Amino acid sequence: MKISKLSSLFIEKSKKGVTNGNKIMIVMHGLGDSLDSYKVLAKEINVTGLNYLLLNAPKKYYFGYSWYDLPPNDPMTGIESSSDLILEVIEEVKTQGFQSEDIFLCGFSQGGCIAMETFYKYKEKLGGVVALSPRLYPKNIPSAFIPTPLFMAHGQFDEVINFKETKEIVETKLATVLDIDFHHYEMGHEIDPYEILDLRNWLNDHL
Repeated sequence: MKISKLSSLFIEKSKKGVTNGNKIMIVMHGLGDSLDSYKVLAKEINVTGLNYLLLNAPKKYYFGYSWYDLPPNDPMTGIESSSDLILEVIEEVKTQGFQSEDIFLCGFSQGGCIAMETFYKYKEKLGGVVALSPRLYPKNIPSAFIPTPLFMAHGQFDEVINFKETKEIVETKLATVLDIDFHHYEMGHEIDPYEILDLRNWLNDHL
């Protein structure tokens, strides 16, 4: 698979199983990281019939990449432009044989934010959205119900993005307009093996 908008790596499903093998998850890394770190995650998720498209964010940041600037700079400028880029990536993926409901968005930290912001803008039903330890911006949350299923996870001891803030936004805003499956774990700002297991089960239920 060739994507023109961002540097990427396509990982083809290891096996089709009883699925049609035509599902794909677009994966977005966190701040200062790159797609290379998520090659292992794709193997660990290990879901039959699921392809992966790993992306690098558009902006260099030390030894990795960034989806948007941090305060005191305005993060919303980068959030808007990066989420628009992912909308374009979705359209490119669709030209290569996938339907909207075949496509999952997945991101960690900054990548989770971009997955959510892209999801808010997208006008069709996706296969699902996976937001792992994301920073959420409540003002952008839609007011009408969106049927796309959502898996969200956050560490109770997250030292980067406050767990209580995320939990409050989920309970008071997201849960009223989204089909959301929210998980929390005794961890910091990271991806936990139990989290991967829960995500695998969720994906198998929604493929």
